[in-house]
Amino acid sequence: MTTDGRSLRTRFGDRALLLESLLLSAPAALALLALVAAGRLGPAPALLGWLLALAAGGWLAYRRHRDLDGFAAWAEGLSSDQGQPAPSPGWSPLAGRLLRPLSELGRELRHRSGRMAAQRRMLRSTIEALPDPVLLVDGDLTVIQANAAAGRSFDAPAPPVPLVRVLRDPGVLAAVGTALSGNAASNVSFSPAHDRGKRFSARIEPVDLDDGRRGVLMAVREQTEQVMIERMRSDFVANASHEIRTPLASIQGMIETLRGAARHDPQAREMFLEIMGEEAARMSRLVDDLLSLSRLELAAHQPPRELCHPSEAVRYAVDRMWAAAEQGGVGLMVEVPDGLPAVRGDADQLHQLLVNLIDNAIKYGGRGTEVRIEAQELAAAPANSGPATGRPAVRIAIADQGPGIAAEHVPRLTERFYRVEGARSRGPKGTGLGLAIVKHVLRRHQGHLTIQSTPGEGSVFTVLLPLAAAEPSVTRLS
Repeated sequence: MTTDGRSLRTRFGDRALLLESLLLSAPAALALLALVAAGRLGPAPALLGWLLALAAGGWLAYRRHRDLDGFAAWAEGLSSDQGQPAPSPGWSPLAGRLLRPLSELGRELRHRSGRMAAQRRMLRSTIEALPDPVLLVDGDLTVIQANAAAGRSFDAPAPPVPLVRVLRDPGVLAAVGTALSGNAASNVSFSPAHDRGKRFSARIEPVDLDDGRRGVLMAVREQTEQVMIERMRSDFVANASHEIRTPLASIQGMIETLRGAARHDPQAREMFLEIMGEEAARMSRLVDDLLSLSRLELAAHQPPRELCHPSEAVRYAVDRMWAAAEQGGVGLMVEVPDGLPAVRGDADQLHQLLVNLIDNAIKYGGRGTEVRIEAQELAAAPANSGPATGRPAVRIAIADQGPGIAAEHVPRLTERFYRVEGARSRGPKGTGLGLAIVKHVLRRHQGHLTIQSTPGEGSVFTVLLPLAAAEPSVTRLS
């Protein structure tokens, strides 16, 4: 009980004590008055007797009030975490009758209070551990609670802080106001003011706060990656449709020409048939690459189990591309030592990866240039090597002497159908899926691709493949 409460109880307790003392002495006073009226007792002895009765009644009233005050103090502390000492048997009969039920009530109150405190701690810990931002806003539009994810995502100071300092989006503020006034939940998407490149969605629910006021709980989830995936999917469909429509339109035009004006022109017929064959082959390569990507995506979460030798995979790919290099006037220089440790991998996919990289180097290197292919063992892959970082690995580098690639294009080279505008894009046309296939192969093999390029000097594509532990059987490429 507070000091004010104690003083209030003392002030009113003294008055009650006096009144109760008078009531207890009243029977004796009436008897003494009757004796005085009958002439059997003088006024002085009667007054003395009444004072003695008043003193006795005051002592009884004081004792009862003392016991009841102690009982009240004990009862007030029943709900606290540390209960008061048990009452003494000398208390009043009324206090004794209330002792047992109030003791049971106090134990139940302490149990419930402890359980609620534990639940609040668990709830705070759970909200704090959530990877998504969670904010609790009161009726004054002040963020009174926020987890660590909210601070990281919105660069916000610690609560309490005005909501407008955390999120300034008009749609969010309007939805919070609606939830506070109309008791209606809503969903809203927004981008934070400090980073417009990110995208979030928020579920805004009205809640009741501890003090009885209305508040709002905001559960936020970042959707930047989902938006990017949807955009990439849309771009992929548009690009794939364009890549297929172009050769089909060309073939259809030539067929119409052969049926019409060039029907009896042998020279035009041969030229058109040759172009139609090239366009059909281009569509066939495009379909094959699309199927390869589909198979790679299906097997992305199934790590390869076989073992194969990187040196044999490189030589196999070089043998396959030797004729294309001679036809393009490009020299191939191979520096791959024998006895490189085995890597765990799918031989067909690693072969496809190397063929794509060597084919790109030949096409974009240009006639009269040289493509250098090197391989070596690394005790530990360098930092920023993705899942291969710090692991023993094999490094395979393929360098060309082509026009090079501007720095702003390098991060996007592994996107599907992405082509660099400029000198490099004027070379022989591919399907635009080669490096995307390389990226997916390395993702399945826990490998990493780095691209270094200087405009006017050429490019180096480096593949890192983690080594595998020794196994009894090794798959060899024939």
